[in-house]
Amino acid sequence: MKIKILSLILLTLFFSSSNIVAQSEKSTIEVEDIQKLLGKWKGSLTYIDYSSNNPFSMPCELEIQPKKENRKLTLYYTYPNEPKANGTDQIKISKDRSKLDGKSIIFRSEQSDRNIQIITEYLGKDGNENKKALIRYVYIIGTEKLIIKKEVQFEGTKDWLKRNEYNFTKSH
Repeated sequence: MKIKILSLILLTLFFSSSNIVAQSEKSTIEVEDIQKLLGKWKGSLTYIDYSSNNPFSMPCELEIQPKKENRKLTLYYTYPNEPKANGTDQIKISKDRSKLDGKSIIFRSEQSDRNIQIITEYLGKDGNENKKALIRYVYIIGTEKLIIKKEVQFEGTKDWLKRNEYNFTKSH
């Protein structure tokens, strides 16, 4: 009986410690993921209008260029129907590749279609009322496909709202 109890305790400790190790591993953006991002993309931006809560879509083009040995990416957004909305953004990648713009990568996986999904989350504020929220960015990166999605979960709720989504295909 003592041997069975001791065996059970040892098995429990083994599986508990291996679970802790698995959970403590960092998710990172890989160099190959960054290489897939570079270049010119064509697609659309769909966002939820804060006032009406209705979706609105418009064409968008994106060019992503590397800076500082691929540790910083410059994103050039062009909106053919709304040139006043054109803009530039930057994404800084931490040295250990575990953060994008200081936001921890909480998940990275290769999907069955060989695209990579990367998710970052951080606490911030969103909406017209500047409410506290958990903000999530979902990046789906492929050789021919790029999706960048912003989702928001307001404090005190369990529902995730999709704020906007860029959906691109590679321009050749």
